[in-house]
Amino acid sequence: MRQCETGMLVLRQEMASNSLLLRSPYLQWLVVQLFPKLRLWPVREWPAVLSKVQEAEFDQFERIGIIAAVVISAWFLRPAANAETTVPFAFLWQLVLSLPLLLILAGPFFLRRIRRCLDAEAKALHDGIANSSQKGN
Repeated sequence: MRQCETGMLVLRQEMASNSLLLRSPYLQWLVVQLFPKLRLWPVREWPAVLSKVQEAEFDQFERIGIIAAVVISAWFLRPAANAETTVPFAFLWQLVLSLPLLLILAGPFFLRRIRRCLDAEAKALHDGIANSSQKGN
């Protein structure tokens, strides 16, 4: 079991080193606009911090919000009673329309989770720095 965890850690570090985030200044700008707390870490650590944050659980409010977003988007995209199109075309059209609708309705809950977890990581980083400076005194 320990070997599997070590292998996953090495794989995650390799993926982080090849990250597009490290190579694109435009993407870095966008990510900092969405998540200002990332400025507390050096850019080379961002992929590791974000992967750690992605592993966090949704809280109850976020789960209910995502479920509500899916229900609302399904309700908006229900097929018309007198649809004169073919079934495959109707399904494809609903799929195309559902992606931006879900992005608008459910996206803020995903952003909230990432920001909430980044705040917790920043607090842990700050507490770790504060504790290490107090030990030195």
